[in-house]
Amino acid sequence: MSVEQLARHRCTGDDGTPLIVVEYRHVFTSGEGGKTRKHRGSSWLALLDGEPVRYIDAATFEVVASGELLRREATG
Repeated sequence: MSVEQLARHRCTGDDGTPLIVVEYRHVFTSGEGGKTRKHRGSSWLALLDGEPVRYIDAATFEVVASGELLRREATG
């Protein structure tokens, strides 16, 4: 089993602190008949320090332990 990084989201915390939310996913590999196959598992969100984060909407995340809202920075 391994973990792959799907995305990084630049955000701003309630106090204006810049933070990065990272989206991860478990990846399992299996082999049969000389072929290797990837099985993608569940994904989750966390800050760079590993603090769990949850998705609120397309522009907002929430730090699970503290309830702090993180606003996604506009891209483009």
